[in-house]
Amino acid sequence: MSIRFRRRLKIAPGLTLNFNKNSVGLSLGVRGAHYTMNSNGRRTISAGIPGTGLSSVETLSGGTRTRRSTASQDSATPQRSVPPSPGFFAAKIERALYAFLMDIYDAESTDTPQQVVDKAAALKTQHPALAPAMDLITFLHGATDSAFSDNVEAWGRQLWDTRTSVFNDTLVQKYFIGITPAVQITRGISTDEIYNEQLLGFIWSEVLQSKNKYDEALAVLEEMEPDQSVAISIADIELTNGRFDEAIETTEDVDNEDDATAMLLVLRGIAFREKKLLDASAECFKRALSHKSRSEGVRHRAHFERAETYSRMGKKAMAIKDLENILVDEPDYPEVEEKIAAINK
Repeated sequence: MSIRFRRRLKIAPGLTLNFNKNSVGLSLGVRGAHYTMNSNGRRTISAGIPGTGLSSVETLSGGTRTRRSTASQDSATPQRSVPPSPGFFAAKIERALYAFLMDIYDAESTDTPQQVVDKAAALKTQHPALAPAMDLITFLHGATDSAFSDNVEAWGRQLWDTRTSVFNDTLVQKYFIGITPAVQITRGISTDEIYNEQLLGFIWSEVLQSKNKYDEALAVLEEMEPDQSVAISIADIELTNGRFDEAIETTEDVDNEDDATAMLLVLRGIAFREKKLLDASAECFKRALSHKSRSEGVRHRAHFERAETYSRMGKKAMAIKDLENILVDEPDYPEVEEKIAAINK
């Protein structure tokens, strides 16, 4: 039996840092997918083609690469490796970066975002060549504190414009495979990837969304490598802005093959509901819930949204049943008790 120590630090809406005894992970997201990377060197890439039923999970760890097809993103087997560290003849600058990362990502660390940003600024002044790494860390942690609201937008814009050169930095390539932000793209699904260009795109998109700059956020997503997580984020923005026909188009030809495609069906169901096509909406949720192997987060979101559809159809008992199914597993699920009370009025 093993004991896991876990600490979560909220960075911004949908963005958290996850700490446990042996590693540090970063989580991003706001409305729907999963991306993870951690300081043990594990990198997992989940990708698929919506509507084809084809998906894969690729694990890169310790310089080795394993790839396999999968029907569920949750079935990936964790791979452990030795965290990156300076070699015997490593330069002073590399040792300084390593000491900094071990300091701020230590399981016992109590550093606030302000303290991390200050430490990064000091190290950047001492070693200007560490600017790419320090700018990435500053943006990541600065986004967790509203005090940096104005700065974060400027930092994110600069990093996105220079992302290729930033991530081509040798030390970033070596040490950022150990930073794994988990980004919640929509409620019920998050990303699981290292801090790379793709993950930066998700974070930057979420920052823009938090400032209601949805068109800019969509532009960022369209510049990213297309995958299911990107599709989920795009559909979520379309729903937020009442672009229901566009959301339906984004989620068309999707079969329930894994967590991501199940969530795309959920978002499709929401779009149909808001167009008052309630039978089509209920059918989408039925398909999303057709596989019990889907993650709890995805299933709870499907039950929650279907309850709203049932409520609008006048099927109050079925709506309450869906909501109570959530409470059995997750009593603190947001808004469930309020919805039950509203239906019972």
